[in-house]
Amino acid sequence: MVDIKNIRKSICDIGKLLYDRELTDSSGGNISVRDGEKIYISPRRSGTDHQWSIKEDSIIVTDLCKIPIMGKAENISREASSHYCIYQNFPDVGAVIHAHPIQIMSFGAAHMDLAAVSEGTRAVLGEQPIANISEALPGSAEQGEAIVENFKNRRKIDPTAPLICSLPFHGTFAAGPNLNETFLYTEVANNCAKILIYRQIMFSGNPDADFSIHRHFTKEEIASIDATKEVCSPGYVYRGAFGDVTTYNGRQSGDFKFDKNLVEEITEKIIKQLKK
Repeated sequence: MVDIKNIRKSICDIGKLLYDRELTDSSGGNISVRDGEKIYISPRRSGTDHQWSIKEDSIIVTDLCKIPIMGKAENISREASSHYCIYQNFPDVGAVIHAHPIQIMSFGAAHMDLAAVSEGTRAVLGEQPIANISEALPGSAEQGEAIVENFKNRRKIDPTAPLICSLPFHGTFAAGPNLNETFLYTEVANNCAKILIYRQIMFSGNPDADFSIHRHFTKEEIASIDATKEVCSPGYVYRGAFGDVTTYNGRQSGDFKFDKNLVEEITEKIIKQLKK
């Protein structure tokens, strides 16, 4: 069973982290988490009145149509309609973050898509640029529909694409399987925007500056990052943790199987070391 307090606390913690890392500000932003058919969502004026130091019992719980289960309807975040529109159209989404990351907003204010140039951005979000939706009134049904259209276009290009878009002059919306992933999408995208801004400041007009990406990693290569890897070849001879000469046989730590004799041998060595 999901612990209600954990969901609420996670929203409070991520909200403060967004604020402290300047990924949102006191003028807005909102966070929600889906748990089955229930939506947990931050209250309105979380930034303005609380600078995102909000309490767990302020988090409101509703159904998928915004009918309150815990909390008052008038306290639900003003941009909730976009959150619910995303959940209703993407059953795989477990969390939504609307933020005001200033570096991405600089691109949105110029109606420029944000190219995925940093390795971290490409590994997390893929090669697609982060595109702007058309300008829409914040919190309106029109905005929610534009965000959903943007996300559907990303999924047409890549059915597994992480979901994030830019709102001109306004901020970003990101949606992921859980709150950690959704925060990650927001942060790495803003880091990418920082890189582009900084390199323009540092190297604009410098003919020696090479801005090209020399190698585009495949999905398979990116997936291999998480695989457990050998650090030396089988047969490598080295001095072990207890001073004995050891030959590496290729075992990974995840392949370890309980060996009573080995445990007794190690225990005996440890006792001898302690007695010295």
